[in-house]
Amino acid sequence: MPVRQWILIKNTDGSLTASLHDHLSGAFNHAEAFQFDRGDLVEMSFSNGLVKEGEPVVTITSNRLDEQLVRLKNQLAIEQANFNVVSTGEKPELRSRLLEEINLAKADLKLRKKLYDRAKLSYDEGLVALQDLEIAENALNESLARVRVAEEALEVGVTGEKPETRTLIASRIESLKREISFFENKQNQYIISAPFEGLLRSEMTVDGDRLLLEDTSATVLFIPVRLKDSPYILPGQTIELAWTEREKAFSCEVLEVGSRVEFLDRDQVVTLKAITQEKNLPSGMPIRCRIHCDDVRIKKFLERSIRW
Repeated sequence: MPVRQWILIKNTDGSLTASLHDHLSGAFNHAEAFQFDRGDLVEMSFSNGLVKEGEPVVTITSNRLDEQLVRLKNQLAIEQANFNVVSTGEKPELRSRLLEEINLAKADLKLRKKLYDRAKLSYDEGLVALQDLEIAENALNESLARVRVAEEALEVGVTGEKPETRTLIASRIESLKREISFFENKQNQYIISAPFEGLLRSEMTVDGDRLLLEDTSATVLFIPVRLKDSPYILPGQTIELAWTEREKAFSCEVLEVGSRVEFLDRDQVVTLKAITQEKNLPSGMPIRCRIHCDDVRIKKFLERSIRW
């Protein structure tokens, strides 16, 4: 296994789950999830190959999030213009602006009502899912709220005193700025950066697609050894591993010798954890190998053989 491994999984419901594993210490360091709104059109772009720490590896684009930001920024621009008009006392121009805002809100409401009626009819006929009807209903309610707010702004802006009008518009500006800041922070979270330098690769599984970032600076090996041989292997010891299928040998440093006893081909075994700087080892796959430790004298070997 690589020293560290970051795994991003795309689940069957469209959500993403990211986890960080440290195979050297055996720790599960970090996990996070990305859940998207139902009906949202989400696009993802991925990097490949070697990446450096901090480089973007996944960029997520949410259609609904982009639409919300555009709508809020347009509303903010209108409110800021209204505030400037009120501050300079140009009431006719303010009335014109507010009426234009009401007309736009009512036109949007009319469209949302048509889309909702169409979705309701399709749902009653069993042509669309309940979530499609809920999306249309939420959009209709948002549009209704925008019409009410625009009409209240016109009433205060035209008939109210200037300080009261400025206070109302200033309050709406601050509210819009907070909403925009919230969605921009959410948008920044949709750019996922590499937690460390490594090799990025993807794979398809029955549980969903996976993106893996692997720290290839070293490889952690999990090696089964017979229980009766384990007393002769100690942490910190350098051993030689012979990869029998490729007739290749490389050195490893023993990190720990496990205490949990399992059975492998009728032998009692424990798992040895070691680390090697050898490159191009197959990640997560078993390989047939032999362990070579230090040489021992014949007398010592015979003593061990008798114990066996």
